[in-house]
Amino acid sequence: MVSFRKHICFITGLIIGCTSVMAQIEETLVHDNYTRHWITYLPKHYNKDRQYPLVISLHGGGGQASQLMKNTRHRFNKLADEEGFIVVYPNGLKKSWNDNNKRDTHGFARKENIDDVGFIEKMIAHLEASYPIHPKAIFACGISNGGLMSQTLAMALPHKIRAIGMVASNFGRDQIETSKEMTPFSVLFIHGTADPIFPYAEGDIQVFNTTRGHVLGIEKSLAYINARNGNDVNPVKTPIANTVLKDNCTSEHLKYLNPEHPNLKVELIKIHNGGHTWPGAKTKRVLSKIVGPTTQDFNACDKLWAFFKSTLD
Repeated sequence: MVSFRKHICFITGLIIGCTSVMAQIEETLVHDNYTRHWITYLPKHYNKDRQYPLVISLHGGGGQASQLMKNTRHRFNKLADEEGFIVVYPNGLKKSWNDNNKRDTHGFARKENIDDVGFIEKMIAHLEASYPIHPKAIFACGISNGGLMSQTLAMALPHKIRAIGMVASNFGRDQIETSKEMTPFSVLFIHGTADPIFPYAEGDIQVFNTTRGHVLGIEKSLAYINARNGNDVNPVKTPIANTVLKDNCTSEHLKYLNPEHPNLKVELIKIHNGGHTWPGAKTKRVLSKIVGPTTQDFNACDKLWAFFKSTLD
């Protein structure tokens, strides 16, 4: 059963047969006896007669959809208006995602073995029935626990998810070790070298001095996906302009090319001295002491959309 509540932020009317609309819609569906919630954002000049890429943006553990949208300065919504795509912000149950890593039972979704893959798959089906979604242009991204959930979706729904973005996150060991078959997929990692929670190097996730499971780290994650995809092991490196000196971070963009399949992309934005944060997000001094520095040289939303868009070329 699917239901939804619409909260239209702004409607200007009809222009040459298409609706000029900027809409933020709260939607729900029932899956496995849980009512699941998400926010759908339709771009300005939304036109039901054209197809739109879909970006699924997943909050981290302890977060929620509205918080992610606010903290990222609504940048995905602005890009949706400018570039013409639909973005959705799902909510995990009790602020957590079951990313299929048997790493701990601290998160409600993992403890209760919530079928988050099934929920997202059903949500996509609802969106495809409600809006003109391009079936070959569905993307997922997220931060931390949301990043691991993006990996889970890419591996579990290869017929749906074209590419993913993992912010302050890298591949979970459990997912890789239990995966006998994996359809190649494109991935962009955005990760800080000083992340105190999801280590840049292989190790355990640490939350308030509690171990929350093992991750491969960036180097081993890259080695794994490059080997699976057939991408080059030596990247093309491009520095990212250091426009904000006071954030104490510098960044570079590494691209691992695939000569035989150019649209099968593996990339890393390496943030030197970056913490467990979403680049370009709003920051609070107290929180910075826990999660580390946030680069303001770019907004991760811009890099993620540019990456997703490049896979369609």
